[in-house]
Amino acid sequence: MRSHEPIAILIALALGCGGHHTAPITSTRVPTPAEKVLALLPDGAQVIVEFDLARLRANATVGDTAKAALGGLGAESHLPGLPVSVLGSPLASADQVVLAAYGVGTAQAVTVTLVTTKAEVPNGVRLSPELVALGPDEWVGQLQTRAALAAEHPLAVPEDVLKLRDHAMPQGATGAIVRITARLPFDARVALARMTNVDAAPAQLSLWCDIADDLAIVVDTDAVDPGDHDAKSAKDSARRLAHTIRGVLAGLAETPAIRELGVPTSLADARLVTEGSWVRTIVDVGPRHLARVAERARAMLAP
Repeated sequence: MRSHEPIAILIALALGCGGHHTAPITSTRVPTPAEKVLALLPDGAQVIVEFDLARLRANATVGDTAKAALGGLGAESHLPGLPVSVLGSPLASADQVVLAAYGVGTAQAVTVTLVTTKAEVPNGVRLSPELVALGPDEWVGQLQTRAALAAEHPLAVPEDVLKLRDHAMPQGATGAIVRITARLPFDARVALARMTNVDAAPAQLSLWCDIADDLAIVVDTDAVDPGDHDAKSAKDSARRLAHTIRGVLAGLAETPAIRELGVPTSLADARLVTEGSWVRTIVDVGPRHLARVAERARAMLAP
């Protein structure tokens, strides 16, 4: 068991918090190492995905499996969302990976990646002894400029980004192995719905996932744009979004990898809580179940 509170307690706290209560964000907060990396991102990121690989590898239950999975990736491997140049040995030793997407659903869509590692990353541009950037030249140039500024005067993550990022994080949690923060305008929501073949895409999303001796995922999704104050419309939109989420979970539960790992029931039994326009989804995999999942994953990775 980790020194922080068990995941089961965090889930109970998350449920008690309802759909959209978050820890206050103040100007006096001390930026975490992860936030210092996020602060380098140019403004306007519509989707931010964070992987804390050091935290994942350090976990007593799944750490060894994670090391084997990350170390076994090669140039011929494919991991959705990551450029091929990040795959292989850099991930095996990387502490953190951050992806930021801009212009989602448009012809100008672009993704930049930041990797916290001292290892060499093919096609990467080193911003500091421990941080590498990947992406189009003009975007990497912006990251270089912001890194130089941060060396003189620390940059801050916009407060609205921090607030949404913390939205799904239960009180008492000390970190996460995966976090996703997304704010999607109408055009991006339409494009995302088409790409994923879902009925509705959220206007805002906050995902928090962590592992102690069990695993928990909390996903907060906002069905309407923040400026829409029509209560009836918000309620209807939240109902449609909850239905969409149930469909997505059911679809995931039927995928071969999920079934082979033995977690379809955890997805099917996910709890949904609706408050206003927000829908909170909670998935929990208990300690014994997680240990079995790790064993099955190791077997899947075996030659």
